Amino acid sequence: MEEEEADEEAQQQLQAKLQKLQIEMKKKELLRKMLSNEAYERMMNVRLSNPELYEKVVHSLAYIAQSGRSMGQISDEQLYSLLARMSQRKETSIEFRRK
Repeated sequence: MEEEEADEEAQQQLQAKLQKLQIEMKKKELLRKMLSNEAYERMMNVRLSNPELYEKVVHSLAYIAQSGRSMGQISDEQLYSLLARMSQRKETSIEFRRK
């Protein structure tokens, strides 16, 4: 019984990994279609250095693709400005008031 449960758990883990791989392949395919070669390379670097930003950009590009708006291929400069806008952080300021 324990062996069957272990096999079933291993099978589920394998299925989950396969599903994640398929999703990642679809993301890369979308990026290949929408981005120039230089922009695609930049996105692969962003994926390694900042996975959260990568996901934000992919979701934005997927939304654009699903909405049917045709933008043509996105150049490296356009992607760079998009990354800059999406990675802006609100500056926090601390104000001291003396009584």
